[in-house]
Order: sequence, then structure tokens, then C-alpha cells
Amino acid sequence: MNKCALVITILTLSFNHAFAQDELKTYEAKATGRDTKTYHIISIDGKNQTVKIVPDYANHVLKMICLKDIITIDDFWGEPPDIRLLNKNFIAINYAVRGGSGVGLGNTLIICVDGQHLYKAMHVLRYLTGESGEQQEEYRIKLRLVGNSVNNCKLKVSVHDFVDSKPRPKENYAYDNNTVLAFDTQQNVFYSVKQDIYDHFITAKNKTKQKIAGNFPMIILGKETYYFINGRWYTGGLSKDMFEFQ
Repeated sequence: MNKCALVITILTLSFNHAFAQDELKTYEAKATGRDTKTYHIISIDGKNQTVKIVPDYANHVLKMICLKDIITIDDFWGEPPDIRLLNKNFIAINYAVRGGSGVGLGNTLIICVDGQHLYKAMHVLRYLTGESGEQQEEYRIKLRLVGNSVNNCKLKVSVHDFVDSKPRPKENYAYDNNTVLAFDTQQNVFYSVKQDIYDHFITAKNKTKQKIAGNFPMIILGKETYYFINGRWYTGGLSKDMFEFQ
């Protein structure tokens, strides 16, 4: 191939790649516009509020917007979120997260509004499925809100969890349970229990050590435990690495 033909080939490939990228961006922008939804709810303090939920497919970001406040989910991955009103006060958002090979992963975020601010009332793992060789595992929750006001509402959660391993049968188990979460109207979160904690944890993202002292809401859903600390939801172990849902 002479130099002229090589240059033409390179330019053609570059043009085709750029064109494909532009086409993808156009498609993602249209999909974002199509899947952006607006919801009308009653805030915890009794006011009518509007929440816009924007799936930004190009940047893998999911945004919840109310007034001048915004919640951003950074690990959102490419599938339209499943959104539903739990009642007049809460919105549940089920969204997919990128997992590894053979792994399905998704989270549930429940949001509400109080004053002029959005709150993460709950942020937890919704499902985790995996299949590798002769082993299968699945963790999955389903939830239902009962009660007609923020003062008496409860969140009923069913937990299904199992591991089926043929090469390591001693690791097999099947767990099914139902639990009920109360709602804290002061911190605007659902919780299983509140616990006095005087300890520390290490943030998994940047490996910084944080000391904590006080009474903190916790959610316990089978093998998964979540802590609401300083306005953020974490999962993991005290005195160890903790992963922040964000």
C-alpha cells in the first residue's frame, strides 16, 4: 500500500469512527430526553413539590432534581431506571449497576423532599446474581410501603438469598425473610434499628479513616447491613472498609 492510499485509509477509518461516535451521542441524548420523567409528590413538611429524574446515558449518571437541590448517582449503568411512586411522599428508583462478567447488579434508592431539599430515605442493594461454572447465587429484595402518612408509614421488605454450589456443597444455603422498616421523620430515613456506635471505619473509595460517635439508623436486610452516617448511606463493616452508596 502506498503512502497516499494509507493516508486515505486512515482518514476514512477516523471519519467512520467519529461518525459512529456522533451517532451514539445523538442516540443517547434522544434516549435521555425520552426517559426523563417528572413526578409530583408531597414533601415531608406537607408542600407540593416536583421532582425531575434524568438518566444521563452518555455519562452514566442518574440525576434527581428538585428546586435547586440535586442528587447524583455515579454508578448508574445504561438501562432505563424503573421508577414508581410508593405513595404521595416517596419515589422508589431501581437502577442497574455495572457488574463483572456473569454478574447482575442493581440498587434501590428511595427519595423524599423536606423543605427545599432532597433526601435519600434508603439506598440499598436490590439484587445481585451470579453464575460461575457449577455455582449459582442470587440475592434479591422486594419492598412495599404501608400506611397513609409519614407518621405511620412502614416499609415491608422481603429478602431472598441463596447459594447453590456443586463443587462446594457445604457453602449452600437458602434464606428467605420478611422485615419491617420504620421511618424517622427527623432524619428522613427508613431504618431497622438505631444503634449507639463509637468506632471508626475506612472509606473504601479513598481509604480515609473516619471516627464516629453517636446514635445511628441502620438497615439490616439479610446478610446486608447499612449505616446512615452524617447524611450518607454506607455498607460494610465497622473498623473496616465501608462503601458509600453514591
